[in-house]
Amino acid sequence: MAEVTVREVNGLRFEERDLRGKVPVLADGGAFGEIPLVRRVDPIFGTGVRFISGAKIQPESRADVTELTASDGFCPFCPDFHEKYTFPFPAEMVPEGKIRRNRALVVPNIIAYSTYSAVGVYDSTRHFVPMEELDANLLHDALGAMLQFVRDIRSYDSRASYSSINANYLPPSGSSLIHPHLQSSNDHVPLASQAVLIERARRHRREGRGLLLEDYVEAEREGPRYIGRLGNAHFLAPFAPSGFREVWAVLGGGADLTDLGDEDATALAEGLAMVLAAYVDWNLGSFNFALTGGGPEAAALGLNPLFRIVARSNPDPYYRSDVTYFERLYGELMVDITPEETAAELRQRF
Repeated sequence: MAEVTVREVNGLRFEERDLRGKVPVLADGGAFGEIPLVRRVDPIFGTGVRFISGAKIQPESRADVTELTASDGFCPFCPDFHEKYTFPFPAEMVPEGKIRRNRALVVPNIIAYSTYSAVGVYDSTRHFVPMEELDANLLHDALGAMLQFVRDIRSYDSRASYSSINANYLPPSGSSLIHPHLQSSNDHVPLASQAVLIERARRHRREGRGLLLEDYVEAEREGPRYIGRLGNAHFLAPFAPSGFREVWAVLGGGADLTDLGDEDATALAEGLAMVLAAYVDWNLGSFNFALTGGGPEAAALGLNPLFRIVARSNPDPYYRSDVTYFERLYGELMVDITPEETAAELRQRF
């Protein structure tokens, strides 16, 4: 029988189960033995994750992306092309037409991922920005421009109240363009995990508890997964991560993305820059992030905006994907580094 450890704090259940994998042990000549295999359940989203031993996805050296990131002559976001090949929003939708914040640029997405979607580039003056050069200033301007887009859309169509700001970086993350960019989704219905987050917050209040994500931060604040605070943003490694080297930031500056001001964008950008610097030191080269709002009931539910970033496989020519049947078909995650390790290394940077 697998040993189960449960910690309940503020109505949140932190469940860990020691499954003990039974495999041939190479160090013992192939004799069958037990090795650690721990499974946790996320107290917010309910997803399961297994911490495996003996398989490391983190590379020993950084991938050479020189050939991958070289300009091939045409990129719609590059300085010679973006004025001609990107379009402005209608003035009644976005008064600026194209939103500019220093080198950041936000324009309509020509692919309809959502009712109102935008694509933004961190730097419209060059084709590729290495991860180590995604500094707090570039991130601040790009996030600020995207937050302005969300506010403009909400003013134009108040029903499009389920908003998020997201990013893919390089092909292993799902990005179809090399020029680093981010996207915003604004719909009349929530994204799947956004709906789970909202329903979990609703249940938390119905049970007579406090504010879901603030209670989560309070439960973790003195523990080994808490990283640090910048302004109103609390950074931590999640108890049951959804991928490699995942980091969360709970933003206390408002209930929804439309409530976030420049000081919140600054805090998030500074923290994100530190996380990306750590990814560089860990030889990681690709990532996804998501900044999720709480929808029209966010204020009533006390649901803070939640930022999540996760590393993806490296962009090597024949890279091993970090998504297997476990993740894609069962919704069960596998990682090889614990959140406690991630938090301990990041805490030194904050």
